[in-house]
Amino acid sequence: MQGISVTNLTKRFDQVDAIRNVELDIEPGEFLVLLGPSGCGKTTTLRCIAGLERPSGGEIQLGSRTVYSELQQIDIPARERRVGLVFQNYALYPHMTVYKNIAFGLKMRGFPRNQIAQRVREALRFVELEGCEDRRPAELSGGQRQRVAVARMVAGRPDFLLFDEPLSNLDPKLRGSVRTELRRLHGAMGATSIYVTHDQTEAFVLANRIAVMQDGEIVQVDDADGIYHFPKTAAVADFTGNPRTNLIPGQVHAAAAGTILIPEVDPYCFIPLPAECRPYSGRRMIVHVRPEDVEIAGSPGEDLGSLTVMAIMNEGPDVLVHLCFEDRRTQVIVRSRRGETAALETDEAVGLRLRRGNLYDRGTGWLVDSFGYER
Repeated sequence: MQGISVTNLTKRFDQVDAIRNVELDIEPGEFLVLLGPSGCGKTTTLRCIAGLERPSGGEIQLGSRTVYSELQQIDIPARERRVGLVFQNYALYPHMTVYKNIAFGLKMRGFPRNQIAQRVREALRFVELEGCEDRRPAELSGGQRQRVAVARMVAGRPDFLLFDEPLSNLDPKLRGSVRTELRRLHGAMGATSIYVTHDQTEAFVLANRIAVMQDGEIVQVDDADGIYHFPKTAAVADFTGNPRTNLIPGQVHAAAAGTILIPEVDPYCFIPLPAECRPYSGRRMIVHVRPEDVEIAGSPGEDLGSLTVMAIMNEGPDVLVHLCFEDRRTQVIVRSRRGETAALETDEAVGLRLRRGNLYDRGTGWLVDSFGYER
C-alpha cells in the first residue's frame, strides 16, 4: 500500500484562488474524507490529485512517485497515475451494456480479451451484480448504477481510490446501504482512498480521518471525534452541526453566583458557565455547545433571566426543544430523550445548564479553550 502527500497545492482560475496552500499527508491504506460546503475547493483538490486539473503550484506525490511538481516541472497525465475515480453522475455509457461499460477502460489500455473477461467477472462478483452483464444503465436502479461505476474502477485495480460525492444522487435509504458497500470496498482492496462530500454524517461514518475545507483552505484534519467535539473554528462547529449546533456570541463575566455568559442578543439573560471559564472573564467569546450537551434547568429566577420555549419537536426517540432569546429570532436547540421534556410547554420560561462545549475568540473565530470535558 502507498500513501498520498500534497504540499502547498494551489489552483487559480483567472484571478481567483480555488484552493490555497493545501497540505495533506494520507497514510497508506487510509480512508480520508474531504468535508466542506459547496464551493470550498474540495472537488478541485481531488481533481488536481487525479490529474484532471493542472495545479497552479505545489507538489503531489502518489506513493514514492511525484506526479506533479511546479518546481521540478513534472505533470504526469491522469491515465498514468494509477488512480480509480467514481463520480457523482456515474459517467456510464447509456448505449453500452454493464459488461461493456466495465470492460471499456481495460480495452483502451490494451488488455487481452480473456483477461478483460476475467477482470469484469471478478469486479461484478465484488459488487454483487453477477447476472447483470447484459443490462444497460437505464435498466438499473440508482444504487446498481453506482455499483457498476465502482466495478469499473475495481476492474482497473488502481493503487488509489478517489470518490467525488458518489452518493449525492441517491435517496437517503439507498445512500446508507451503498455507503456500507463503499466502506467494505475500501477494506477489501486496502487502497488509499480520498472521498469528497458535503455531508458530515457520511464523513463521520466512513472516514479514518476528516479534512475540513473552507474557502479553499484546510482548516482542520482530525478523526470524527475530534471534529465533532473539538472543532478548531466556530465555522467548523457550525458546519458539522446535525441538524444544527448552538453558537452563542456574548461576553464572559465573573459574577457573585459564578461565571456567566451575557449573550449579545439578550443582555438580560445570564447563562451560567462552568468555573473553568472564569479566566476568560471580560472577553467577548462565542460559546459552542452541541444540542445534546445543553440541559434545561427549569425556571431560572429573576436574577438569571430566561429563554422561552418556542417549539417542541419529536424526532423518533429524541425530542428537539427550540428555545429563543428576547429577540425571538436567535435560538438554542436542546436534544433530550422522550419523557425528559414531558412537563415542558410552549412559551414557558426556562434556564439552561451547559454541560460541555467550546470557547471561540469573537474576533477570529478560532478555538481558545474547551470546558466540561475530562482533562
